Amino acid sequence: MIDSHPISLTGQHTILDGCPDLRVVGTAQDCETAAALYQELRPDVVVVHMHQDTERALDIVQSLSGARSSLPAANALLLIDDVDTAADHVLQAGVKGVLGSGSSAEELAAAVRIMATGRSLLIPRAREESRGSPLETLTDREVEVFHLVTRGFSNAEISAELALSQSTVKSHIQRAMEKLRLRNRVHAVIFAYENNIIHSGV
Repeated sequence: MIDSHPISLTGQHTILDGCPDLRVVGTAQDCETAAALYQELRPDVVVVHMHQDTERALDIVQSLSGARSSLPAANALLLIDDVDTAADHVLQAGVKGVLGSGSSAEELAAAVRIMATGRSLLIPRAREESRGSPLETLTDREVEVFHLVTRGFSNAEISAELALSQSTVKSHIQRAMEKLRLRNRVHAVIFAYENNIIHSGV
């Protein structure tokens, strides 16, 4: 995790380390420290946030990719202020994931999970309202449950949030997954990002 602002770095560290399935293995505030740690730790995902200095962030990603010829290119998730304006530019530089810097804690964690599976993360632009909803085959209750699943809620948490039994929650999740042809929760989060159900940069 690389961030030029100490407070922001601490916040992201707290968010990701607070997820039971994620672990922050190292942090840095500058390019030199980041390159050294990358060579040593070989993280699955590198989160880079240079705030409004996108060019500096790109320099860091490129330095990581070239840190040692035997290492693969960094699986970098770049947090930027204006996704639509900068997306094409940063992707040409080899960045594999882009997320709005104003995204929620849940969205950051979900983005890291997606990229850890080896998938690229491109935040889609808003779809035209004239197009049908990707969730139109679901009932209203299944939509509610699906939204909570993509926000990282466990079955028990969904049960408490919607005042449903856990067996009912499990049934709603199973039916939603079947209707949307999704394999598991990670696949559900990927589907939500690709269909602009999870919004970034808000």
